Amino acid sequence: MATYLGLSVAVWSVGHAEVPATPDGGVMPRVEVVGVQEPYSTTAPPKELAELQKSQVPGALTIRDTEDFQRGRASGFADLLRGVPGVMVQGESTAEAGEISIRGSGVLADLEPIGLQFLADGFSMNQGDGEVILEDFDLASIQYAEVFRGANAFRYGGTTLGGAINLVSRTGYDSSPIALRLDAGSYGFFRGHASSGWVDGPADVYAALGARRLDGYRAHSREETDNLTASLGWKLSDLWENRTYFYSSRTDRLFPGGLTKDQLESNPRQANDDAVEQNLGKSWDYTRVADKVTFNNGIEQFAAGVYWWHRNLEQRDLFGEDSPEGIRAYHADNAGLLFDSQTKLELFHRDNLLTVGFSPNVEREVGQNFENVEGQRGAVTADDKLKSINLPFYLQDQQHLSDQLSVVAGLQALYVSRNYQDKYGPSHGEDESAGSVYRGLNPKVGLIYQVQPGSQVFANWSRSWQPPSFDNLLRFGEEPGSGVEFSHLSPQHAWTVETGYRGEQGRWRWELALYRSRVRNELLRVNNLEGQSLGAVNVPRSVHQGIEAGLEVELLDSVFIRRDVQASADHLTLAQSYTLTDLRFDGDPVYSNNRIAVIPVHLYEASLTYETPPGFYLGPNLRWNITKYPVDHANTLYADAWALLGFRAGYRVGKGFSVYVEARNLTDKRYASDVDPIPDARIAGGEDTRIFHPGDGRSYYGGISWTW
Repeated sequence: MATYLGLSVAVWSVGHAEVPATPDGGVMPRVEVVGVQEPYSTTAPPKELAELQKSQVPGALTIRDTEDFQRGRASGFADLLRGVPGVMVQGESTAEAGEISIRGSGVLADLEPIGLQFLADGFSMNQGDGEVILEDFDLASIQYAEVFRGANAFRYGGTTLGGAINLVSRTGYDSSPIALRLDAGSYGFFRGHASSGWVDGPADVYAALGARRLDGYRAHSREETDNLTASLGWKLSDLWENRTYFYSSRTDRLFPGGLTKDQLESNPRQANDDAVEQNLGKSWDYTRVADKVTFNNGIEQFAAGVYWWHRNLEQRDLFGEDSPEGIRAYHADNAGLLFDSQTKLELFHRDNLLTVGFSPNVEREVGQNFENVEGQRGAVTADDKLKSINLPFYLQDQQHLSDQLSVVAGLQALYVSRNYQDKYGPSHGEDESAGSVYRGLNPKVGLIYQVQPGSQVFANWSRSWQPPSFDNLLRFGEEPGSGVEFSHLSPQHAWTVETGYRGEQGRWRWELALYRSRVRNELLRVNNLEGQSLGAVNVPRSVHQGIEAGLEVELLDSVFIRRDVQASADHLTLAQSYTLTDLRFDGDPVYSNNRIAVIPVHLYEASLTYETPPGFYLGPNLRWNITKYPVDHANTLYADAWALLGFRAGYRVGKGFSVYVEARNLTDKRYASDVDPIPDARIAGGEDTRIFHPGDGRSYYGGISWTW
């Protein structure tokens, strides 16, 4: 059985050797070269095969494995995606509640990123209306993450400006029979994780238990999370494999609320008084089940699957004259299908790769809003049922024009509906039940040129499309007791041009992408000319543009340990990334050409690591927000620049005992790790506007692990 699965078609997409002629002038049969490796799961292929996608994607794609992630406090997305160009992770620094933004996606997101597709083994994990809860993933149980920026998420049916992040799970093939890890550190941080994986004939099993506790840097920021992850794979034959996934989690978190800029600078550990009084927080239970079958014969490769998840959630927000949301409690069910096919053909005597996919899903949410009375449910203020349907279909073809040059063309067709059933209005006033249907068509064309083995230049032109979420569509009426109203909004869409260069040669690895997006109907919260809040509306014109650059270089080799003495030498490596995110209104009647709040403009990250062959490593790291950036669209209030210096050291091996220590924010810098964007700080309260969320002060972490 391992005969076929032990072979990977490792060179097909780069090009074949020329086919020699026979003595009589005929053509000898083509022989395809393959590489041999250890058996693996085709439902969750190893990173080496994922890297081959770069020859098929005419745009920015980063594959981030968990090797660096496991060398320090391996807790959340901020740890996993540290140093990935173009990715902005914001939030209460140690806490997992935060936003992830790529290319200015999800500016108006509130604790649940939007405008970015999240997937687990190809299954969409976004809620039906597009938002996602980051804690729905056990990052300690993944092999690697595929970060597709912008329209390069076409491969998974991603349609939004930001792109997609696909997390590939561990299986019995790449796990140890016993793996234990304990982490602890400042502000009551504790994380424990135990996993086991093995292979028995055609079957493989992976199972993990995780727990996380945190008192928090700030008052009123305690959180608890527990999760269970499991999968069972079965090789039905040399060509077929089936895998069943199960995930369950429970999270309970308190929110400290925003502070004024003066409060952040004078006492960043305090909580917002209203947040304490109304016990702001969020708690939920979540269960996900999925099944996926794959087929791969080297020419045809496809995956088909089905998934379902259920969530019970309560979120306690502020309640008052300007904050009508109060407490929201709901239960939701989401179900979907996955179909993805890749066929390797020969067209015009050149290699051709055809990709076809369909990933429909539907979600039903039943919930109510209540007045927040000192953290307890008061009178009902809204009662509703929400239904989302998403039907994305995508088709993409890559045709090689020569051994070095290929062209990629694709098309997405989408049908989306949002339906709101008002059960509160009929007994308290007007029935606000309503719905909207959206249809989209997104083309894409791109070029990939192989400059030399290991390096490529690329360019693409594409359209992105993002329908409104229910957070955009629903708002409380201005009259007390009027309930929720449905606002008909248009989808946000953009035309983007992108070019870049990536590769590796000797001691150097690099990636560079430049993009410019002309956005129409961007979903933002703004004011009108009279300064009155309009809530979430479509802004007619805006521009997103930027630079995403990464560079890794091995500065020194054989510093103290020479290769002629041992099989491998020690080395000193510098890894750097720089992200420029320039978001602006385009001739807006209220904001002219101002910057759009609230994404940092210049972000530089670097780490210097010395490592020895036995597994010892140490070195400093830096995260630098180079300039101040606006927190309101009127550009009257700014978050300050900051630089965070860290250091980590440890000993890590594949099997056996490992240990690490890590220090963060060594200078104890007081800074805003996240800010709530507002239209105009002068109207909202100026310097007294409570929208700044402090990042952690100086902190220390350590951990031990044992793998057998």
